[in-house]
Amino acid sequence: MPVNVFPSIRYVFYLFVLAIPFETASTESVSLIGSIPMILGMALIGAALLQPRVCFEPPPAAFWCFVGYFVLCLALGLTQNLEYIRPVLTKLFTFAQLLVLMCVSYNLFRYPEIRRNVLLLFVASCTILSVLQLLGIGTVSVGRDGRASLFGDNANTLGATLSLGLIALVGITYGRIKAEKRHILIAWLLFPIIGTAIIKTGSRGSLAGLVAGISLMVIRGGAWKAKLKVASIVLIAIGFLAVTALSDDVMRARLERSLYQGDTAGRDKIHAHAWAMVYEKPLLGWGTVYNQIELGSRLGRSLRDPHSLYLTVLTETGLVGAILFWGGLGLLAKAAWQARTRIEGALPMAIMGYLLLSFYSGSWLYRKMFWLLIAYVLASAWSFEKTTRGISEKESAPVNVAQ
Repeated sequence: MPVNVFPSIRYVFYLFVLAIPFETASTESVSLIGSIPMILGMALIGAALLQPRVCFEPPPAAFWCFVGYFVLCLALGLTQNLEYIRPVLTKLFTFAQLLVLMCVSYNLFRYPEIRRNVLLLFVASCTILSVLQLLGIGTVSVGRDGRASLFGDNANTLGATLSLGLIALVGITYGRIKAEKRHILIAWLLFPIIGTAIIKTGSRGSLAGLVAGISLMVIRGGAWKAKLKVASIVLIAIGFLAVTALSDDVMRARLERSLYQGDTAGRDKIHAHAWAMVYEKPLLGWGTVYNQIELGSRLGRSLRDPHSLYLTVLTETGLVGAILFWGGLGLLAKAAWQARTRIEGALPMAIMGYLLLSFYSGSWLYRKMFWLLIAYVLASAWSFEKTTRGISEKESAPVNVAQ
């Protein structure tokens, strides 16, 4: 049997992945104990305890970089103004849970069959969201220019989720070293649906990241003939997105404002104040939660997110934390580069390209999607030697070919 993971663990993991995109479609809890993705995430951790030798194997160095960042956030949070200790501990508790989920997800992603199934389920979730949006089910207009979103959620968040789903769709079909023929037909049918839904969100950052991510599909391994084929598909995909974007009144107007007026939806002002905070406390920053309170006070609000993961890290923990966190991102990029000649091909690199670009205008530090994706990228640099004897035997354990 090629996958020696208990079925209960696999199915809970699949349900968790299937539910994650829907977390961005509603910010309201559906129960007294939390949202469905949160409940399934806790269930996954519980199920993982049934097979600890599979799910809790020591992860690679990138994981420990993020753990180091968490420890620094904890130390700074406990040594500052105790007036805000409750929101600080709440946020850090969420961070700790996400680290555990990353560890479990990484170990499960080392199995090729699980990686493939998870990618397909993620694409399926994004397709459902896209169909709901295009049919007007739960769709609302947000912002002054009438951008489309689902259930009142942030249009940029929805656009980012769907963009990653579209990158996964293209990656499964043309980015991986070997694709199943049935996936090709599915991709040609679903690409216009998800692509149109992304344009309807009016998210300029998502569109830019999507184009960058799809473009990176050409770095996959293989013969030049295969690379030229992928390059032609990439051009067709980008052409479709460009024509659809220019045909949509909301997206076209937003792009024109960016090009001719330098409009950034207020991020330039937010970033300017955030950089001023970095210069004031460059080494250890302002601490978790305190950085948002300070930034909010400078902008006339109670709280304000820096709207950039890079600035979030710098304002939270300064250069010391940035070295740890960005070191982890560097190791992720290295793993994505190594994966391009293996089973997953260029898909991990495409995902990293999207993330690194989108981090300039958004912060995903406390989103399950981010930790799931980076676990996938890290695991893509692994492969199996043998998987026929059972997970308890040494021969069936994953072998790290990235070292």
